[in-house]
Amino acid sequence: MDDIVIETSHLSKMFMIGTTERMTLFSSLRYKLSGDFPVREFWALKDINFSVRRGEMVAVLGPNGAGKTTLLRILSGIIASTGGTFSVRDKVSTIFELGLGFNSRLSALENLYLYAALHGITRKEINRKLPEIMDFSEVGDFMGAKLGEFSSGMKARLAFATVVQTVRGIIMIDEALAVGDAAFQKKCMSAIEKLLNDGKTVLVISHGMGDARKFCSKALYINHGIQKGFGDINEIEQQYLNDASTTPAF
Repeated sequence: MDDIVIETSHLSKMFMIGTTERMTLFSSLRYKLSGDFPVREFWALKDINFSVRRGEMVAVLGPNGAGKTTLLRILSGIIASTGGTFSVRDKVSTIFELGLGFNSRLSALENLYLYAALHGITRKEINRKLPEIMDFSEVGDFMGAKLGEFSSGMKARLAFATVVQTVRGIIMIDEALAVGDAAFQKKCMSAIEKLLNDGKTVLVISHGMGDARKFCSKALYINHGIQKGFGDINEIEQQYLNDASTTPAF
C-alpha cells in the first residue's frame, strides 16, 4: 500500500446550476428582473473509487461532459469535493489548458520564474533546468520576447516543456498530449516515458489515447459522472469503445 500515491473512496462533486425548467411566463419575467434564477443539483461526479501506484500511467476515459476534468481539478486541489474522500501522497504538477497562468505582457523567461514561484519551485532550480526547457520547447532564441508575441504553438510548447522538466512526483494532464507537429509530439511521448522510468506518476485524460496508450497500464472510465469501469487498459478501453459505438447520434 505504500506505493499508492492517488486513492479515492466514493469521491463525489455536486454543483448547483441554474435551470429554466417548468417556468411560466410570469415567473420567467420575475426571474429576469430579479436576476435570481432557480437552481438544481448537478452531480458532475458520484462515487468514484480508484487508486494509482507510483510510476504508473493511468488514462481517464469518457465522452465530453463525463466529469474527467472535474476529477483532475479535485485531485490537484483546484476545487473541493462534495462527498467521499481522496488522498494524493506526492507533489502534483498539472497540464490543463497549456499556457494557462502565463502573462502575455511578460517575456518567456519572466513567465518561467512566475511559474516557478506559483508552484513552489526555486529560481535556482529553474535556472538549472533552463537549458533543458529551452532545448525541449524549441523556443530558446525567443526567451527574451514577450509571450504575447508567441504563436499559440510556441506557447503550448513552452508550457509543456516547463512542466515536464520540473515534475517532482505526479503529473496530471488534461487533453494536452497532442501538442505541436508530429516531431514534437514524439518528443512529448519520449518525455512521458522518461518520467515513468524515473518513477514519476502520470494521470492523463484523453478521448483517444494514440501514442500515449502504450505507456498506460490501467484506465478509469467515467460517463455522466458515474464510474463505469477501472482496471486493465485493454478491457476498459474496449468497454468505452463499445459504449461509444452503441450511443445513438442526434
